[in-house]
Amino acid sequence: MTNPIHHVEFEVMETWARMNSFAKSFAEIAEDSFESYLVAKENYIPMPDNEDPSAHFISEKELYEASFKTIVFAAMACEAAIFDLAAIQLGDDYVDKYIDKLNLVSKWVVIPKLICGKSMNMKGPALNSLKELTYARNALVHLKSLPVKMKGIEESVKKAEKQIDKIINTTENAYKTVVLLSLELNRLLGTPAGVLPFYEARTEIAGFSESSNRSETLIKIINRCRQIDSRASSE
Repeated sequence: MTNPIHHVEFEVMETWARMNSFAKSFAEIAEDSFESYLVAKENYIPMPDNEDPSAHFISEKELYEASFKTIVFAAMACEAAIFDLAAIQLGDDYVDKYIDKLNLVSKWVVIPKLICGKSMNMKGPALNSLKELTYARNALVHLKSLPVKMKGIEESVKKAEKQIDKIINTTENAYKTVVLLSLELNRLLGTPAGVLPFYEARTEIAGFSESSNRSETLIKIINRCRQIDSRASSE
């Protein structure tokens, strides 16, 4: 005996208006910061052996600030976008009662399924990237300073560098998370959700074109995300 299969129609609102909806703005700040991070990384000045370290510290500060802004604003974009999606498609009262207390990853799993009956790929690249971003964001906003121990100073320095490098090394993933979530969500719904910027190729969505202000490096990263999403959709 086979289980019955039910086909359910769903409606996705394509036009809507909300106040204080900043998910796209957060995503754009994350993108601008990621561009700055790529430049800072390329121009990074290592600590010199026997010279004035001032240039190194300025370079390091630029790299850290760009990385931190990318991570925090990417996470803010993901949080704001999934709330907007749920509120628009399911209603604010429903979200307040049943959705808002879920963690960020769970929201991205549950909300699309409530809207269209299909879930984001729980083992796919978008949600895996979101998990890593969530970890990095939490590690950053709850970062604790470390003591300076003159006895064993080299070990203290290594520990501090390891702590911060673990966060900095997630910067590219933070930006890619926004792109991958947007691509998979739009594909899942069969129409642009509108809660995050569009990252599809310009030929795929009429009326939307790729930002001419993006660097070649950034466009290559977006293209890689498209390829990753395309492969994931066929699995």
